Amino acid sequence: MRFLVFLSSVLCCLSVFGTESKPVNVDDSALTELAQKPLWLDLLHYHQIGVISPNESQIDDSKFFLSPQGKIDPKAELKATLIAFQTPFTGEDVNQASQCLYPARLSWLKSQNLGISFIEPDCPDFQDWYGKLNGESIYLVFPAAYLNSPSSMYGHTLLRIKKKGSNSPLLDYAVNYAANADPNDNQLVFSYKGLSGGYPGVISVTPYYEKVKEYNFLESRDIWEYKLNLTQQEVDQFIRHVWEVRNTYMEYYFFSENCSYQLLAMLDASSDRLNTTKNFNYWAIPADTVRELKDAGILQDVSYRPSVVAQMEHMLDELTHEQVDQVKALVLNEQLSLEGLSDFSEDEQAQILEVAYQYSRYLSAREKSTLTYLNSRSIKLLSLRSKYDTTNVFLPIKTPEIRDDEGHKTQRLGLTLGEAEGDYFTQIEYRPSYHDLLDAKGGYLEGAELSMFSGSLGVSEDESLRVEEISFINIRSLAPSNALVTPKSWQINASLVRDFVIDDAMVFRLKGGAGVTEKVSNHLFTLLINGSASASDKYQDTYRQKYKVQVGPQLQWLYSGETHRLMASYEYLDDIDHHEKTLKIAKIEWSYLVDPDWQVRIKLEQKKQDNLKQNIAQVSLLHYF
Repeated sequence: MRFLVFLSSVLCCLSVFGTESKPVNVDDSALTELAQKPLWLDLLHYHQIGVISPNESQIDDSKFFLSPQGKIDPKAELKATLIAFQTPFTGEDVNQASQCLYPARLSWLKSQNLGISFIEPDCPDFQDWYGKLNGESIYLVFPAAYLNSPSSMYGHTLLRIKKKGSNSPLLDYAVNYAANADPNDNQLVFSYKGLSGGYPGVISVTPYYEKVKEYNFLESRDIWEYKLNLTQQEVDQFIRHVWEVRNTYMEYYFFSENCSYQLLAMLDASSDRLNTTKNFNYWAIPADTVRELKDAGILQDVSYRPSVVAQMEHMLDELTHEQVDQVKALVLNEQLSLEGLSDFSEDEQAQILEVAYQYSRYLSAREKSTLTYLNSRSIKLLSLRSKYDTTNVFLPIKTPEIRDDEGHKTQRLGLTLGEAEGDYFTQIEYRPSYHDLLDAKGGYLEGAELSMFSGSLGVSEDESLRVEEISFINIRSLAPSNALVTPKSWQINASLVRDFVIDDAMVFRLKGGAGVTEKVSNHLFTLLINGSASASDKYQDTYRQKYKVQVGPQLQWLYSGETHRLMASYEYLDDIDHHEKTLKIAKIEWSYLVDPDWQVRIKLEQKKQDNLKQNIAQVSLLHYF
């Protein structure tokens, strides 16, 4: 009897772990060749970003590697993996077996026909998780730019795993890579750590509806979804690899090893035919990574999910002033009264209730309103709206003609010829990214401007070369108000610039402002109250100190056409220490889109302070690439 028990135990072990044979050794030269195969390197996330960066794994969690040298030696990691996959697991929890922790590695090695019979235990945790995702296809999800969050100024990308047989995207799962930031860090600390790799970046798998709520509703961001042309085998391998990296971390870098780049790296690890990270050696902007997938030929069907604010603005275009007043009454009055609804037709009532529902949800979540009754009010308004037979009381919202990934390219090189007070000059500018108010608007936020680390060099008549400007960060968010929402318009700029009042000496300037924007047809009208602080030793003679601080209003008008854009502004800045020194800046700029990659601009500008004056006229040719 004891013998039968012993024999059954042995057979059970053999069925779980396979036979206890010695690991099969692979010839060293074959091992070297195998370790340098692109897909093995992709599975280990071996990539190089930057000129002097080593070619090593971008995964910084030592627990991810089976070899102590795995982060810097793919051959050592391969050898350790082969041994582990042929060695019976002796621990208590079979889910900790290497084959269960690295199913993507196991699948790839099995496909290499090495003549090895790997031990393949049952992995209940992985199988349960794999079955829950039940992946049929992969979608790239691209929430548009959101300037009020430093981590989302350029947009964001994530991946959605569509369940087999399901037609409800909100029930799918999302794969996201993001910085695991300290919630106590302020925006300045967050920006510094995000730029310097101070946060661990982690892969998370969450229900997709949570991401839609976060981006589409709470942050009012339009969402684009692209189905990826992947085979079932590639989808399966992607899911296996997600399992491998989900509990590891990689140092997060805002410009390079960011959300978009690491998701491309995970797709590369899923297919021999993909090498999408190859062109991102210095930075990876979400829109550019979408273009890379398009160039790789794997983007298929595209769908558009408008944000809550976009939906409200679309609906408001069809409401009368009286209807808008009724919407406000239904949402903002603490006691709900339906008396005013009887003044409208049935279709108009349905419209009012539909907009009121959206507005109440917006105030409750987006604005973190102190009106505690709004949650229950939203439910009540939705219930009232459902009682109307009319289903579609608004025209369908139009999909933008130009997607976010179809806008102008993000890098820009410019050549400028100009004249300032009789002196002629030439300037060369370079902007690594991203967009300004006079760039072609298709695919970009209306009234948004964002660039970092741009600059220009100037050549004067005597052929002397000098730095004209270095812009560290430049952001403008001129979000227009509507009948229900009045977002804050704001701007901030930190740069080294030349100041004409001290003979064009270079100064450091920090400038910001806030105000409001109104939109009328294709025109944006903005009023800002600005503050500017500049520092330089050269100010000593003029200001009796090495800095100047100014405040004052700015008026701006922007017309946006398809090929032409025109912007005029007037700014009045009063020095708070020396009120007799008032700076007045008036300028008008015109841009013309020659084709998607080329633009011509003309600018006229006048600066006046006391008896000093500088008039500038210039023409620029800009190339986007």
